[in-house]
Amino acid sequence: MKRTFKIICAALLLAAPIVRGQTNAPSLAQITATMSQAHTIFTHFVQERHLAMFNDPLKSEGILCFQEPGRLRWETLTPYQSILVSDGSGVAQFEWADGHWKKLDLGLGDALEHIVSQIAGVMDGRFARDPRGYTATVTNGVDEVVVTLIPQNETIRKVMASIELHLAADLKATRRIVLRETDGDYTEIIFSEQTVNFEPPPKTFDRAAPAKLADVQAAAQAKR
Repeated sequence: MKRTFKIICAALLLAAPIVRGQTNAPSLAQITATMSQAHTIFTHFVQERHLAMFNDPLKSEGILCFQEPGRLRWETLTPYQSILVSDGSGVAQFEWADGHWKKLDLGLGDALEHIVSQIAGVMDGRFARDPRGYTATVTNGVDEVVVTLIPQNETIRKVMASIELHLAADLKATRRIVLRETDGDYTEIIFSEQTVNFEPPPKTFDRAAPAKLADVQAAAQAKR
């Protein structure tokens, strides 16, 4: 879990950008307005870390569950099991060990809350509301809209070349995020099987004892 969120913390500092791009591409305001209509989201993710020193990417899989305003559950299923959960007022982490969930005390509450806020901002389009930190190019692909963010902060720019948000053509889903580093390495997070505006079961985002994943999945499937 720490590996996953160090990557996201370094990259998804999405203080929002200045808009440039194709004249027929949607504006960031349009993107925000459409994505913010999804009040809850449940989606599967595959994360691949591509490093020049390895032939094959480092891969992890799991689920992301989001409910505005700021509740989030990032659960990694393979190659290890862990949960990062926020109820909107605080953050907790768990790892599966010896047949049960163990709550971790890492002393990283403020940092993790910032990470959660940035992830939530990506999922609901909030990254476009505060115009500083990045320039943005919005372009139309064959069947998608791509928002490319270029960092303006010199410290971030030393390690992060760009962040790409690949959205569905109707702007209603985030398909993937690509974090491109200056040395050529990159991380790709691919989202699939997305369900929006379902009712998460009680304790989905509980920081003491999160609901079982099977119950959250059942609620999302019932909406489909």
